[in-house]
Amino acid sequence: MDTFHSPRPWYQRLAALPGRWIVDREIILRSDHSTKLLRVSRRFQFIALGVWAVTTGWLSFASTSYFEINRVLDTRTAALDQAHDAYRDLLNQMANHQLAVMAITRDLESKQGPLRRLFDQNENLRADLKVTETQRRQSEAERTKVAQTRQAVAEKMSELEQTVRSMWGENGSLEKHISGLRGQLASIEAEKEEIAAQRSAMSRRMSQLQNELKVSLARTAQVEAQLDSTRNDLQLASHQRDRMQEDGQISQVRVRDLEARITEIQRVHREVMIKLNDRTRADIAEVQKIVSRTGLNLDTLLPKDPPAPRAGAAKLGGQGGPFVPLFRDVAPSSDATTNLDAMSFSLGTQLRRLDKIHGVLRSIPLFPPLDSFTLMSGFGARSDPFLGQAAMHYGLDLSAPMRTPVMSTAPGTVVVAGWRSRYGRMVEIDHGNGLRTRYGHLYKINVRRGQKVDFRETIGLLGSSGRSTGPHVHYEVLINGEPTDPNKFLRAGKDVFKG
Repeated sequence: MDTFHSPRPWYQRLAALPGRWIVDREIILRSDHSTKLLRVSRRFQFIALGVWAVTTGWLSFASTSYFEINRVLDTRTAALDQAHDAYRDLLNQMANHQLAVMAITRDLESKQGPLRRLFDQNENLRADLKVTETQRRQSEAERTKVAQTRQAVAEKMSELEQTVRSMWGENGSLEKHISGLRGQLASIEAEKEEIAAQRSAMSRRMSQLQNELKVSLARTAQVEAQLDSTRNDLQLASHQRDRMQEDGQISQVRVRDLEARITEIQRVHREVMIKLNDRTRADIAEVQKIVSRTGLNLDTLLPKDPPAPRAGAAKLGGQGGPFVPLFRDVAPSSDATTNLDAMSFSLGTQLRRLDKIHGVLRSIPLFPPLDSFTLMSGFGARSDPFLGQAAMHYGLDLSAPMRTPVMSTAPGTVVVAGWRSRYGRMVEIDHGNGLRTRYGHLYKINVRRGQKVDFRETIGLLGSSGRSTGPHVHYEVLINGEPTDPNKFLRAGKDVFKG
Protein backbone atom coordinates (compact mmCIF):
# COMPACT_ATOMS: atom_id res chain seq x y z
CA MET A 1 0.00 0.00 0.00
CA ASP A 2 1.52 3.29 -1.06
CA THR A 3 1.81 6.02 1.50
CA PHE A 4 0.80 9.51 0.39
CA HIS A 5 2.79 12.43 1.84
CA SER A 6 1.05 15.78 1.73
CA PRO A 7 3.23 18.74 0.98
CA ARG A 8 4.42 20.72 4.01
CA PRO A 9 3.00 24.22 4.61
CA TRP A 10 5.01 27.19 3.41
CA TYR A 11 5.97 28.35 6.91
CA GLN A 12 7.51 24.94 7.73
CA ARG A 13 9.50 25.02 4.51
CA LEU A 14 10.64 28.57 5.35
CA ALA A 15 11.74 27.49 8.87
CA ALA A 16 13.71 24.57 7.39
CA LEU A 17 15.76 26.80 5.08
CA PRO A 18 18.33 27.93 7.77
CA GLY A 19 18.92 24.27 8.67
CA ARG A 20 19.92 23.53 5.06
CA TRP A 21 22.08 26.63 4.75
CA ILE A 22 23.70 26.57 8.22
CA VAL A 23 25.71 23.37 8.73
CA ASP A 24 28.87 22.46 10.65
CA ARG A 25 31.89 23.94 8.85
CA GLU A 26 35.69 23.49 9.12
CA ILE A 27 38.29 26.19 8.32
CA ILE A 28 41.90 25.14 7.56
CA LEU A 29 44.62 27.64 8.60
CA ARG A 30 48.02 26.87 7.11
CA SER A 31 51.36 28.66 7.79
CA ASP A 32 54.91 27.93 6.69
CA HIS A 33 55.57 25.25 9.29
CA SER A 34 52.22 24.24 10.77
CA THR A 35 48.58 23.52 9.84
CA LYS A 36 45.62 24.21 12.15
CA LEU A 37 41.93 23.12 11.83
CA LEU A 38 39.26 25.56 13.09
CA ARG A 39 35.77 24.00 13.59
CA VAL A 40 32.67 26.29 13.42
CA SER A 41 29.56 24.55 14.81
CA ARG A 42 25.91 25.20 13.83
CA ARG A 43 25.22 26.56 17.31
CA PHE A 44 27.98 29.15 16.99
CA GLN A 45 26.65 30.16 13.54
CA PHE A 46 23.09 30.53 14.88
CA ILE A 47 24.37 32.67 17.76
CA ALA A 48 26.38 34.83 15.34
CA LEU A 49 23.33 35.16 13.05
CA GLY A 50 21.16 36.16 16.03
CA VAL A 51 23.71 38.74 17.19
CA TRP A 52 23.85 40.13 13.65
CA ALA A 53 20.01 40.32 13.44
CA VAL A 54 19.74 42.08 16.83
CA THR A 55 22.52 44.51 15.90
CA THR A 56 20.88 45.26 12.52
CA GLY A 57 17.47 45.83 14.15
CA TRP A 58 18.93 48.10 16.81
CA LEU A 59 20.80 50.13 14.17
CA SER A 60 17.56 50.46 12.10
CA PHE A 61 15.55 51.62 15.13
CA ALA A 62 18.30 54.06 16.19
CA SER A 63 18.51 55.51 12.66
CA THR A 64 14.71 56.02 12.46
CA SER A 65 14.62 57.66 15.90
CA TYR A 66 17.55 59.88 14.94
CA PHE A 67 15.80 61.16 11.79
CA GLU A 68 12.48 61.75 13.69
CA ILE A 69 14.26 63.73 16.42
CA ASN A 70 16.04 65.79 13.78
CA ARG A 71 12.67 66.61 12.13
CA VAL A 72 11.16 67.79 15.45
CA LEU A 73 14.27 69.85 16.20
CA ASP A 74 14.04 71.52 12.77
CA THR A 75 10.38 72.50 13.45
CA ARG A 76 11.23 73.98 16.85
CA THR A 77 14.23 75.80 15.41
CA ALA A 78 12.01 77.50 12.79
CA ALA A 79 9.60 78.67 15.54
CA LEU A 80 12.50 80.07 17.58
CA ASP A 81 13.77 81.96 14.52
CA GLN A 82 10.32 83.63 14.08
CA ALA A 83 10.28 84.65 17.77
CA HIS A 84 13.79 86.09 17.41
CA ASP A 85 12.67 88.19 14.42
CA ALA A 86 9.66 89.63 16.35
CA TYR A 87 11.90 90.45 19.33
CA ARG A 88 14.37 92.19 17.03
CA ASP A 89 11.54 94.41 15.59
CA LEU A 90 10.49 95.50 19.12
CA LEU A 91 14.10 96.41 19.94
CA ASN A 92 14.30 98.60 16.81
CA GLN A 93 11.08 100.48 17.78
CA MET A 94 12.38 101.15 21.31
CA ALA A 95 15.66 102.45 19.87
CA ASN A 96 13.77 104.97 17.69
CA HIS A 97 11.80 106.28 20.73
CA GLN A 98 15.03 106.69 22.70
CA LEU A 99 16.60 108.73 19.86
CA ALA A 100 13.64 111.13 19.86
CA VAL A 101 13.84 111.68 23.64
CA MET A 102 17.58 112.32 23.42
CA ALA A 103 17.08 114.97 20.69
CA ILE A 104 14.60 116.89 22.90
CA THR A 105 16.98 116.67 25.89
CA ARG A 106 19.89 118.02 23.85
CA ASP A 107 17.77 121.02 22.72
CA LEU A 108 16.94 121.96 26.35
CA GLU A 109 20.56 121.58 27.41
CA SER A 110 21.73 123.87 24.56
CA LYS A 111 19.44 126.68 25.78
CA GLN A 112 20.46 126.41 29.47
CA GLY A 113 24.20 126.49 28.71
CA PRO A 114 24.60 130.27 27.98
CA LEU A 115 22.70 131.23 31.18
CA ARG A 116 24.91 128.99 33.31
CA ARG A 117 28.11 130.37 31.76
CA LEU A 118 27.07 134.02 32.51
CA PHE A 119 26.31 133.16 36.15
CA ASP A 120 29.60 131.30 36.54
CA GLN A 121 31.61 134.20 35.05
CA ASN A 122 30.07 136.63 37.56
CA GLU A 123 30.95 134.40 40.50
CA ASN A 124 34.52 133.92 39.20
CA LEU A 125 35.07 137.68 38.97
CA ARG A 126 34.00 138.18 42.57
CA ALA A 127 36.33 135.43 43.77
CA ASP A 128 39.27 136.88 41.80
CA LEU A 129 38.78 140.30 43.42
CA LYS A 130 38.91 138.78 46.92
CA VAL A 131 42.04 136.77 46.14
CA THR A 132 43.83 139.79 44.64
CA GLU A 133 43.16 141.89 47.76
CA THR A 134 44.49 139.16 50.01
CA GLN A 135 47.67 138.74 47.93
CA ARG A 136 48.34 142.51 48.02
CA ARG A 137 48.19 142.52 51.81
CA GLN A 138 50.52 139.51 52.07
CA SER A 139 53.09 141.02 49.68
CA GLU A 140 53.34 144.22 51.80
CA ALA A 141 54.00 142.16 54.96
CA GLU A 142 56.65 140.08 53.18
CA ARG A 143 58.46 143.23 51.93
CA THR A 144 58.74 144.48 55.53
CA LYS A 145 60.16 141.12 56.72
CA VAL A 146 62.72 141.01 53.84
CA ALA A 147 64.07 144.45 54.74
CA GLN A 148 64.52 143.44 58.39
CA THR A 149 66.23 140.19 57.38
CA ARG A 150 68.70 142.04 55.09
CA GLN A 151 69.79 144.30 57.91
CA ALA A 152 70.35 141.38 60.29
CA VAL A 153 72.37 139.44 57.65
CA ALA A 154 74.63 142.45 57.04
CA GLU A 155 75.43 142.74 60.79
CA LYS A 156 76.14 138.95 60.98
CA MET A 157 78.50 139.13 57.96
CA SER A 158 80.59 141.86 59.58
CA GLU A 159 80.95 139.79 62.76
CA LEU A 160 82.04 136.72 60.73
CA GLU A 161 84.72 138.74 58.89
CA GLN A 162 86.30 139.83 62.17
CA THR A 163 86.27 136.23 63.49
CA VAL A 164 87.95 134.91 60.31
CA ARG A 165 90.74 137.52 60.51
CA SER A 166 91.54 136.51 64.09
CA MET A 167 91.53 132.76 63.17
CA TRP A 168 94.01 133.32 60.31
CA GLY A 169 96.49 134.89 62.72
CA GLU A 170 96.17 131.99 65.19
CA ASN A 171 96.62 129.39 62.35
CA GLY A 172 99.95 130.91 61.29
CA SER A 173 101.44 130.58 64.80
CA LEU A 174 100.10 127.03 65.15
CA GLU A 175 101.65 125.97 61.82
CA LYS A 176 105.07 127.23 62.88
CA HIS A 177 104.86 125.31 66.16
CA ILE A 178 103.73 122.11 64.40
CA SER A 179 106.58 122.27 61.87
CA GLY A 180 109.09 122.48 64.73
CA LEU A 181 107.57 119.46 66.44
CA ARG A 182 107.70 117.48 63.17
CA GLY A 183 111.44 118.14 62.80
CA GLN A 184 112.11 116.89 66.35
CA LEU A 185 109.99 113.78 65.72
CA ALA A 186 111.92 112.95 62.47
CA SER A 187 115.29 113.16 64.29
CA ILE A 188 114.00 110.90 67.08
CA GLU A 189 112.73 108.31 64.55
CA ALA A 190 116.12 108.26 62.76
CA GLU A 191 117.94 107.65 66.07
CA LYS A 192 115.49 104.81 66.92
CA GLU A 193 116.06 103.14 63.54
CA GLU A 194 119.83 103.32 63.96
CA ILE A 195 119.67 101.78 67.43
CA ALA A 196 117.37 98.99 66.16
CA ALA A 197 119.77 98.20 63.29
CA GLN A 198 122.70 97.99 65.74
CA ARG A 199 120.70 95.65 68.02
CA SER A 200 119.74 93.33 65.12
CA ALA A 201 123.38 93.17 63.92
CA MET A 202 124.56 92.30 67.43
CA SER A 203 121.90 89.57 67.81
CA ARG A 204 122.85 88.04 64.44
CA ARG A 205 126.52 88.01 65.42
CA MET A 206 125.69 86.37 68.79
CA SER A 207 123.62 83.63 67.13
CA GLN A 208 126.40 83.03 64.57
CA LEU A 209 129.00 82.64 67.33
CA GLN A 210 126.71 80.23 69.23
CA ASN A 211 126.22 78.08 66.09
CA GLU A 212 129.98 77.96 65.46
CA LEU A 213 130.54 76.87 69.05
CA LYS A 214 127.95 74.08 68.74
CA VAL A 215 129.54 72.83 65.48
CA SER A 216 133.02 72.82 67.07
CA LEU A 217 131.76 70.81 70.07
CA ALA A 218 129.99 68.31 67.76
CA ARG A 219 133.08 67.85 65.60
CA THR A 220 135.23 67.26 68.68
CA ALA A 221 132.81 64.60 69.97
CA GLN A 222 132.69 62.97 66.52
CA VAL A 223 136.50 62.82 66.26
CA GLU A 224 136.70 61.24 69.69
CA ALA A 225 134.04 58.63 68.74
CA GLN A 226 135.89 57.83 65.50
CA LEU A 227 139.13 57.33 67.45
CA ASP A 228 137.39 54.88 69.83
CA SER A 229 135.80 53.01 66.90
CA THR A 230 139.15 52.78 65.09
CA ARG A 231 140.80 51.29 68.17
CA ASN A 232 137.98 48.69 68.46
CA ASP A 233 138.16 47.86 64.73
CA LEU A 234 141.90 47.26 64.98
CA GLN A 235 141.43 44.84 67.86
CA LEU A 236 138.60 43.03 66.06
CA ALA A 237 140.59 42.80 62.80
CA SER A 238 143.51 41.17 64.61
CA HIS A 239 141.18 38.58 66.17
CA GLN A 240 139.47 37.89 62.79
CA ARG A 241 142.80 37.46 61.05
CA ASP A 242 143.80 34.76 63.52
CA ARG A 243 140.40 33.05 63.18
CA MET A 244 140.47 33.17 59.34
CA GLN A 245 143.81 31.44 59.28
CA GLU A 246 142.32 28.64 61.38
CA ASP A 247 139.16 28.40 59.21
CA GLY A 248 141.05 28.40 55.89
CA GLN A 249 141.90 24.73 56.05
CA ILE A 250 138.32 23.79 57.10
CA SER A 251 136.91 25.85 54.18
CA GLN A 252 139.02 24.03 51.63
CA VAL A 253 137.60 20.69 52.79
CA ARG A 254 134.06 22.09 52.65
CA VAL A 255 134.58 23.49 49.15
CA ARG A 256 135.66 20.09 47.84
CA ASP A 257 132.59 18.51 49.47
CA LEU A 258 130.27 21.18 47.97
CA GLU A 259 131.76 20.71 44.50
CA ALA A 260 130.98 16.99 44.68
CA ARG A 261 127.43 17.70 45.83
CA ILE A 262 126.90 20.30 43.06
CA THR A 263 128.06 17.78 40.47
CA GLU A 264 125.55 15.20 41.76
CA ILE A 265 122.75 17.83 41.86
CA GLN A 266 123.52 18.85 38.28
CA ARG A 267 123.33 15.22 37.17
CA VAL A 268 119.95 14.68 38.90
CA HIS A 269 118.71 18.02 37.64
CA ARG A 270 119.68 17.11 34.09
CA GLU A 271 117.83 13.79 34.31
CA VAL A 272 114.72 15.54 35.70
CA MET A 273 114.86 18.17 32.95
CA ILE A 274 115.13 15.44 30.29
CA LYS A 275 112.10 13.60 31.73
CA LEU A 276 110.07 16.82 31.99
CA ASN A 277 110.94 17.74 28.40
CA ASP A 278 109.87 14.28 27.19
CA ARG A 279 106.64 14.36 29.20
CA THR A 280 105.79 17.87 28.03
CA ARG A 281 106.36 17.03 24.36
CA ALA A 282 104.23 13.88 24.79
CA ASP A 283 101.41 15.92 26.37
CA ILE A 284 101.59 18.46 23.53
CA ALA A 285 101.49 15.71 20.91
CA GLU A 286 98.48 14.06 22.63
CA VAL A 287 96.55 17.35 22.83
CA GLN A 288 97.40 18.16 19.20
CA LYS A 289 96.11 14.74 18.22
CA ILE A 290 92.83 15.33 20.14
CA VAL A 291 92.32 18.79 18.64
CA SER A 292 93.08 17.51 15.13
CA ARG A 293 90.16 15.05 15.47
CA THR A 294 87.79 18.03 15.74
CA GLY A 295 88.98 19.34 12.37
CA LEU A 296 90.59 22.44 13.89
CA ASN A 297 94.09 23.67 13.10
CA LEU A 298 95.80 24.13 16.46
CA ASP A 299 98.51 26.46 15.11
CA THR A 300 95.87 28.96 13.93
CA LEU A 301 94.13 28.90 17.33
CA LEU A 302 97.20 29.51 19.49
CA PRO A 303 97.90 33.15 20.42
CA LYS A 304 100.81 34.55 18.45
CA ASP A 305 104.07 35.65 20.09
CA PRO A 306 105.03 39.31 19.67
CA PRO A 307 106.79 39.86 16.31
CA ALA A 308 110.55 40.25 16.22
CA PRO A 309 111.90 43.74 15.43
CA ARG A 310 112.35 44.48 11.74
CA ALA A 311 115.79 44.70 10.19
CA GLY A 312 115.41 48.39 9.39
CA ALA A 313 114.17 49.33 12.87
CA ALA A 314 116.41 51.20 15.27
CA LYS A 315 118.21 48.73 17.58
CA LEU A 316 118.29 49.59 21.27
CA GLY A 317 120.48 46.59 22.20
CA GLY A 318 122.24 43.54 20.83
CA GLN A 319 122.01 39.72 21.02
CA GLY A 320 124.64 37.04 20.71
CA GLY A 321 126.32 34.05 22.38
CA PRO A 322 127.25 30.49 21.38
CA PHE A 323 124.73 28.21 19.65
CA VAL A 324 123.13 25.77 22.11
CA PRO A 325 120.78 23.06 20.71
CA LEU A 326 117.22 23.22 22.05
CA PHE A 327 116.56 19.44 22.42
CA ARG A 328 118.57 16.79 24.23
CA ASP A 329 119.13 14.54 21.20
CA VAL A 330 121.91 16.95 20.15
CA ALA A 331 125.37 16.13 21.54
CA PRO A 332 125.70 17.69 25.00
CA SER A 333 128.14 20.50 25.55
CA SER A 334 131.19 20.12 27.73
CA ASP A 335 129.95 22.97 29.88
CA ALA A 336 127.34 21.40 32.25
CA THR A 337 125.87 24.78 33.25
CA THR A 338 125.33 25.76 29.62
CA ASN A 339 123.67 22.39 28.91
CA LEU A 340 121.28 22.79 31.89
CA ASP A 341 120.45 26.34 30.80
CA ALA A 342 119.61 25.07 27.30
CA MET A 343 117.35 22.34 28.69
CA SER A 344 115.69 24.84 31.06
CA PHE A 345 115.03 27.16 28.14
CA SER A 346 113.67 24.25 26.11
CA LEU A 347 111.38 23.17 28.97
CA GLY A 348 110.16 26.73 29.48
CA THR A 349 109.33 27.03 25.79
CA GLN A 350 107.47 23.70 25.79
CA LEU A 351 105.58 24.57 29.00
CA ARG A 352 104.51 27.95 27.59
CA ARG A 353 103.24 26.21 24.46
CA LEU A 354 101.44 23.58 26.56
CA ASP A 355 99.84 26.33 28.66
CA LYS A 356 98.60 28.07 25.49
CA ILE A 357 97.27 24.75 24.18
CA HIS A 358 95.43 24.12 27.45
CA GLY A 359 93.92 27.61 27.22
CA VAL A 360 92.68 26.85 23.69
CA LEU A 361 91.50 23.39 24.77
CA ARG A 362 89.38 24.91 27.55
CA SER A 363 87.60 27.11 24.98
CA ILE A 364 86.77 24.18 22.63
CA PRO A 365 83.29 22.63 23.16
CA LEU A 366 84.32 18.99 23.68
CA PHE A 367 81.42 17.86 25.91
CA PRO A 368 77.65 17.54 25.28
CA PRO A 369 75.18 20.12 26.67
CA LEU A 370 73.24 17.40 28.59
CA ASP A 371 74.39 14.94 31.24
CA SER A 372 72.31 12.14 29.64
CA PHE A 373 70.43 12.14 26.35
CA THR A 374 69.25 10.13 23.35
CA LEU A 375 70.55 11.08 19.90
CA MET A 376 67.43 11.55 17.74
CA SER A 377 69.02 13.05 14.62
CA GLY A 378 72.64 13.43 13.57
CA PHE A 379 74.58 15.92 11.46
CA GLY A 380 74.08 15.81 7.69
CA ALA A 381 71.36 14.73 5.27
CA ARG A 382 68.04 13.48 6.67
CA SER A 383 64.29 13.40 5.98
CA ASP A 384 62.56 16.56 7.23
CA PRO A 385 60.18 15.61 10.13
CA PHE A 386 57.51 18.06 8.94
CA LEU A 387 57.64 17.88 5.14
CA GLY A 388 59.12 14.42 4.68
CA GLN A 389 61.56 15.76 2.08
CA ALA A 390 65.34 15.37 1.91
CA ALA A 391 67.00 18.16 3.92
CA MET A 392 70.33 19.10 5.51
CA HIS A 393 70.63 19.03 9.31
CA TYR A 394 73.44 21.24 10.64
CA GLY A 395 73.45 19.96 14.23
CA LEU A 396 72.51 17.18 16.65
CA ASP A 397 69.02 16.65 18.12
CA LEU A 398 69.56 15.43 21.70
CA SER A 399 66.38 14.22 23.41
CA ALA A 400 65.78 14.26 27.19
CA PRO A 401 62.87 14.91 29.59
CA MET A 402 61.14 18.31 29.44
CA ARG A 403 62.87 21.12 31.38
CA THR A 404 66.16 19.22 31.71
CA PRO A 405 69.00 21.73 32.43
CA VAL A 406 70.97 22.62 29.28
CA MET A 407 74.61 23.55 30.01
CA SER A 408 77.28 25.47 28.10
CA THR A 409 79.85 23.17 26.55
CA ALA A 410 82.76 25.63 27.02
CA PRO A 411 83.29 29.06 28.62
CA GLY A 412 82.41 32.08 26.49
CA THR A 413 80.15 35.10 25.96
CA VAL A 414 76.42 34.94 25.14
CA VAL A 415 75.82 36.70 21.80
CA VAL A 416 72.20 35.61 21.18
CA ALA A 417 69.53 34.92 23.81
CA GLY A 418 65.99 35.11 22.47
CA TRP A 419 63.45 33.86 19.94
CA ARG A 420 64.52 32.79 16.46
CA SER A 421 61.85 31.56 14.05
CA ARG A 422 63.45 28.22 13.11
CA TYR A 423 65.13 27.58 16.47
CA GLY A 424 62.44 28.83 18.86
CA ARG A 425 64.09 30.03 22.07
CA MET A 426 67.79 29.92 21.25
CA VAL A 427 71.10 30.72 22.95
CA GLU A 428 74.33 31.27 20.98
CA ILE A 429 77.72 31.46 22.76
CA ASP A 430 80.99 32.83 21.34
CA HIS A 431 83.96 30.82 22.69
CA GLY A 432 86.64 32.81 20.87
CA ASN A 433 88.99 31.70 18.08
CA GLY A 434 86.02 31.68 15.65
CA LEU A 435 84.15 28.96 17.65
CA ARG A 436 80.45 29.32 18.48
CA THR A 437 77.75 26.93 19.76
CA ARG A 438 73.96 27.12 19.41
CA TYR A 439 71.26 25.63 21.66
CA GLY A 440 67.76 25.66 20.12
CA HIS A 441 64.11 24.80 21.00
CA LEU A 442 64.60 25.73 24.70
CA TYR A 443 61.69 25.91 27.13
CA LYS A 444 63.31 28.75 29.09
CA ILE A 445 66.45 30.92 28.74
CA ASN A 446 68.45 31.62 31.94
CA VAL A 447 71.12 33.95 30.48
CA ARG A 448 71.14 37.32 28.75
CA ARG A 449 73.05 38.79 25.81
CA GLY A 450 76.60 39.88 26.74
CA GLN A 451 76.78 37.63 29.83
CA LYS A 452 79.97 35.63 30.54
CA VAL A 453 79.31 31.92 31.14
CA ASP A 454 81.59 29.19 32.51
CA PHE A 455 82.00 25.60 31.45
CA ARG A 456 78.92 23.46 32.34
CA GLU A 457 76.94 26.51 33.50
CA THR A 458 73.14 26.15 33.07
CA ILE A 459 71.99 28.46 30.24
CA GLY A 460 68.38 27.23 29.88
CA LEU A 461 65.87 24.41 30.16
CA LEU A 462 65.18 21.82 27.47
CA GLY A 463 61.88 22.34 25.63
CA SER A 464 60.08 22.13 22.27
CA SER A 465 59.73 25.75 21.13
CA GLY A 466 59.84 26.78 17.49
CA ARG A 467 59.90 24.21 14.64
CA SER A 468 59.99 21.13 16.85
CA THR A 469 58.06 17.86 17.15
CA GLY A 470 58.92 17.15 20.79
CA PRO A 471 61.22 17.95 23.72
CA HIS A 472 64.87 18.05 22.67
CA VAL A 473 67.78 20.47 22.25
CA HIS A 474 69.18 21.28 18.81
CA TYR A 475 72.98 21.59 19.31
CA GLU A 476 75.26 23.20 16.68
CA VAL A 477 78.99 23.96 16.49
CA LEU A 478 80.19 26.68 14.07
CA ILE A 479 83.76 27.43 13.01
CA ASN A 480 84.07 30.93 11.53
CA GLY A 481 80.34 30.85 10.78
CA GLU A 482 80.38 27.45 9.05
CA PRO A 483 78.44 24.54 10.68
CA THR A 484 80.62 21.55 11.69
CA ASP A 485 79.65 18.08 12.86
CA PRO A 486 79.49 18.28 16.71
CA ASN A 487 80.19 14.52 16.91
CA LYS A 488 83.85 15.22 16.07
CA PHE A 489 84.12 17.40 19.17
CA LEU A 490 82.22 14.92 21.38
CA ARG A 491 84.47 12.02 20.30
CA ALA A 492 87.57 14.15 20.98
CA GLY A 493 86.10 15.04 24.37
CA LYS A 494 85.80 11.34 25.24
CA ASP A 495 89.54 10.97 24.54
CA VAL A 496 90.28 13.95 26.81
CA PHE A 497 88.14 12.36 29.56
CA LYS A 498 90.01 9.09 29.21
CA GLY A 499 93.36 10.89 29.41
